[in-house]
Amino acid sequence: MEIRVVEKEHDVLRVEFPKGEETLLIPLVEVLQKEDKVLEARYYLGHPFLDRPTLYVRTKGEKPQQVLKRVLKDLADLYGDLLSDFEKKADKVKA
Repeated sequence: MEIRVVEKEHDVLRVEFPKGEETLLIPLVEVLQKEDKVLEARYYLGHPFLDRPTLYVRTKGEKPQQVLKRVLKDLADLYGDLLSDFEKKADKVKA
């Protein structure tokens, strides 16, 4: 997945995602909004043909890229665990 950092400041990070990857932004923003250091987390879809989906994160007391890395790792662990649980249970079910 090719992402592009559009804005990177002390407390603000704005990242563009490839078109068609906007479904990733929904759980990402939900988890970011639960973080204590995150003041604002949202995404923009813009025009479907002209704009790329964009994630905006504003933090206080921690760099937004550090928060984003931590949250992405947590989501990867969560979905990785879900995949392994599914694989174990799917093998037991006979179709």
